Amino acid sequence: MDEVNQLEHVITVNNPESVVEIYLDKQAKQVVEIKGLTDNRYKTYRYQVAEYLDRVIGYKGVDIKLKAHLGR
Repeated sequence: MDEVNQLEHVITVNNPESVVEIYLDKQAKQVVEIKGLTDNRYKTYRYQVAEYLDRVIGYKGVDIKLKAHLGR
């Protein structure tokens, strides 16, 4: 997870079965979503910023926080 050091943290969402950490790359072109799952497992997902914003409309304030982070 050394890659996380190259990313800007946006928000952490605590769900009943996972913890989702959302990061933005330094160029603000890509969102990296790291889901912490049960049994110390995790999955990493990558999205273009516009695509991710479309996916998370109204989801626990993630879209608002990400837009604020981007200055939109």
